Amino acid sequence: MRKILNYLLIFIVTIMILYFTFVIMAKIPRSAIEENIKESVEFYKKRSGIYIIKNKRIYSYIHYYADTRKLNILYNMDSNNTFESVLWSKYSHNVKTDSNRDFIEVVEGTKKINSNYLRYWNGVILVLRPLLVVFNMEQIYLINMILLAILTIVLFIMLLKKSKKIALIFLIALIATACWYVPMCIEYSVTFYVFLITSIIALKIEEKSNNEQKNDRLMKLFLITGIFTCFFDYLTTEILTLFVPVILILMIRNEEKKLDSLKETFKLVTKLSVMWFCGYGGTWLAKWILASLVLHINAFKFVKEHLFLRINGLQGLNTHEELYRHVIERNFYGIPLMNILHVKIYLVGLKIVIAVFLIIILACIDWKGLKNKKNLLLLFFIGIVPYIRYLVLANHSYRHAMFTFRDQIITIMILLYIIIDCLNYKVLNKKIGFKRLNKKT
Repeated sequence: MRKILNYLLIFIVTIMILYFTFVIMAKIPRSAIEENIKESVEFYKKRSGIYIIKNKRIYSYIHYYADTRKLNILYNMDSNNTFESVLWSKYSHNVKTDSNRDFIEVVEGTKKINSNYLRYWNGVILVLRPLLVVFNMEQIYLINMILLAILTIVLFIMLLKKSKKIALIFLIALIATACWYVPMCIEYSVTFYVFLITSIIALKIEEKSNNEQKNDRLMKLFLITGIFTCFFDYLTTEILTLFVPVILILMIRNEEKKLDSLKETFKLVTKLSVMWFCGYGGTWLAKWILASLVLHINAFKFVKEHLFLRINGLQGLNTHEELYRHVIERNFYGIPLMNILHVKIYLVGLKIVIAVFLIIILACIDWKGLKNKKNLLLLFFIGIVPYIRYLVLANHSYRHAMFTFRDQIITIMILLYIIIDCLNYKVLNKKIGFKRLNKKT
């Protein structure tokens, strides 16, 4: 009971700190950001809401739509009534134009507030508003690129010290999902910040805590991670903030022979997942309850229709069966290699090479040794979570496959790890001269 109260206190304090910080940042007057907002308008005039860098390459689509909506909300905030303003998240919207045009026209004074984004916290505005006092959005994207690169390099180096194999798997997963496009969009970047920082802290906890402290500290970390994910994210690749750190913890413990039995490992993953979901789901509820109390409205009415739309809205398709079939397909073909093979179907030769490579890999798996690798079964089931997410939020995942496809970082990491861990290196070395990537001394 004491632990539950402790976690509840952490949740309440974190939410209050984030909310009041948001209120303080919203008090920055519009005049302080006006010049940089106008410079940002010029940047977006040259780009559409969904900015296509490479035609038919879904992984290269940049969702400026969400970024300019944030700016639209940010620009329309009432700095004299911030307690209510940050909850309402009012903005100017016209369904016949894209969000970039809405933002441009509201800054130029040709549009008025006519909508709200009450269902989200829109917490990233907390960061953007003070930044816009000094920088315009083009400069902020550059800063974003540098910061994400630094965090990625820090995590990569930490992994490298633990295991070259895990570090390489992490890097391949990022490359395989074209993550160099992520810093070009604030919406894409939020979950990457959260999972990178959480992973770095989790690895530090693994290093410096004793066995009794580790899991308790990790549970608190994942509770806060869930809160931050909901507060700052727009429902993009939210599951990355839970499962990338979890996967890295399990892989490292497995490499260091510190992984518990399957039962104990399952308990750990369940506890961390429950804490994350309590933080994540609780933060959604906190927004709607707080909005209802402060604004004297029933905020849940604003949420209900959007919730059902995101779950099973047909989005122009004929049947739900078609939606569920196509949502997996669209996200699978978001992966650059799969996208290229799908678009350029004449590359039969490359498909054959890949098929032959997979056959060789399957032939070289140490099938007899698999009975001693029961924990890999748990990793396998984590690997299918992105596809469960696509089916649960089918409409959202179909409509926004341009970024939700990156949830498959989880699947790619696990697939590569399982394959490498299950290979019979003696057979591989004999057949094709393959040497093990990482041998722990």
